[in-house]
Amino acid sequence: MKVFKSLCLFLALTASSELFSQEPDSVLISRIYREALTNTWSYNVLKQLCKEAPHRLAGSEGSLKAVHLMYQKLLPVADTVYLQEVTAKRWLRGKKEEIEIIADGKRRKIPGLALGGSIGTGDKGIRAQVIEVQGIEELAKIGREKIQGKIVFFNLAMDPMDMSPGRQYGKAGSQRFNGAEKAAYYGACGTLVRSLSNSLSEYPHTGIMRYVDSIPKIPAVAISTIEAENLSKQLKENPRVEVSMKTWCSVPPNEKSYNVIAEIRGSERPEEIITVGGHIDSWDVGEGAHDDGAGCMHSMEVLRIIKTLGIKTKRTIRVVLFMDEEMYQVGGQRYAQWVKERNEKIYAAIESDSGGAMPVGFGCSASDKQFAGFLDIKPLFEPYGVKLFRNGGGGTDIRFLGELHVPLMNLIPEPQRYFEFHHSANDTFEKISFRELQLGCATMAAMVVMLDLKDSFN
Repeated sequence: MKVFKSLCLFLALTASSELFSQEPDSVLISRIYREALTNTWSYNVLKQLCKEAPHRLAGSEGSLKAVHLMYQKLLPVADTVYLQEVTAKRWLRGKKEEIEIIADGKRRKIPGLALGGSIGTGDKGIRAQVIEVQGIEELAKIGREKIQGKIVFFNLAMDPMDMSPGRQYGKAGSQRFNGAEKAAYYGACGTLVRSLSNSLSEYPHTGIMRYVDSIPKIPAVAISTIEAENLSKQLKENPRVEVSMKTWCSVPPNEKSYNVIAEIRGSERPEEIITVGGHIDSWDVGEGAHDDGAGCMHSMEVLRIIKTLGIKTKRTIRVVLFMDEEMYQVGGQRYAQWVKERNEKIYAAIESDSGGAMPVGFGCSASDKQFAGFLDIKPLFEPYGVKLFRNGGGGTDIRFLGELHVPLMNLIPEPQRYFEFHHSANDTFEKISFRELQLGCATMAAMVVMLDLKDSFN
């Protein structure tokens, strides 16, 4: 009798397992969404990340706190968790910037943020007249004679009539990234840059910039969109307005840092790997909630949901929290190099680095056949408002895997408010919506599971 009961129990469990494996895709996705939307794990982890390890620029104390915190949080939801060493190239803002507008014998202080990678002025600072331009192209038209010795004020706004904020950001972004180099070529002594934001606010937004060795390096500072509007108006009334700038940026020695990697091993094809990730670093002036704490939570929840629901994936699911997306992308480069060295097969790579707002779709860069497989699963997501499946996807960190012919994807959240927070002190945990964050987590987990079960990229 005891043997008979054991056999019945075995048969019942086997039948249950077979039923689960044959569970309709729509039902499985519903279970994934229910688990995400009724659990507060990632929301609480994000709060802890933001409050205990803000200002996570690569190599900083905050970034190392974040590495060890996320390592501990991943241990219960993964089969394996480990740290991948990278070398963080550091940049330090130093003391708070001092920016003053000087006109008609009056001085007015305004908030500003040095751009990432900018040199500092030191205590001496610089003071000069300001010349306004609407983007880099105007410099050549104005010429060296009028620019020499002045501070160039780049005031090209993001186009409010373009419904794609990301495209707006790309068009206006060259003035931040290359503005100092181009202005210095014409003899400028410094630059002010209108923040790359499609909102009017008092928050300046920082971001990376670059120099070239053949041109003198000059300091570069971002000012808020409101102050950019004010300065432009002042210059129209008085072209002899001056600006005083003091910044204390420096480049400390490199520091040892890490990518955080966690895996659930595949049950049938463990050598095939789905990589999913976000970046753990953030700028040094906010908490990095939307950029990119939310993307880290979207990725980490994939493992927690799979483990909680007992889903047996055929392939290995690997979460990578990349270090140093904001400055030099050393984490993404190191991971791709490591994959190449080990001759690993990355079945697909998905990145989330566009904030924690309501998910609306995915982008995908793959072959025509693979993209067709990607479109096959679109109807499963439409009931959840995820209807945009576009050709063209990826991310800053996973783009290096593209060189290894890996299909690249990215989660697309609703984009209209993202640049209110991006690269600013306004990027705090309080700007996160619990429901929208969890919808992003569910959508990412559902996509990973469907890619694995449906063999969309075969």
